Amino acid sequence: MAVAALLTCIASGGLSAAVAGPSPEVARKCMRLSYIAYPYKRPGSVKMSGDRQSYFRDCMAKEGNVPEPTPPKAS
Repeated sequence: MAVAALLTCIASGGLSAAVAGPSPEVARKCMRLSYIAYPYKRPGSVKMSGDRQSYFRDCMAKEGNVPEPTPPKAS
């Protein structure tokens, strides 16, 4: 029964082709920008947060169309 429903859905065009994700260039750009905004710090020297990962995900969701961040001031 489920197979028949699936075949009907495929035949009627209910299942479309997969949508391509962002390109490797966008991923590289987002990774570079995330390290500018949140520079690498040796693990254990500071409390870690998910800020860099959150920035990367946001950049990928916007397909790299984010303003270039300014590096934080060294303390």
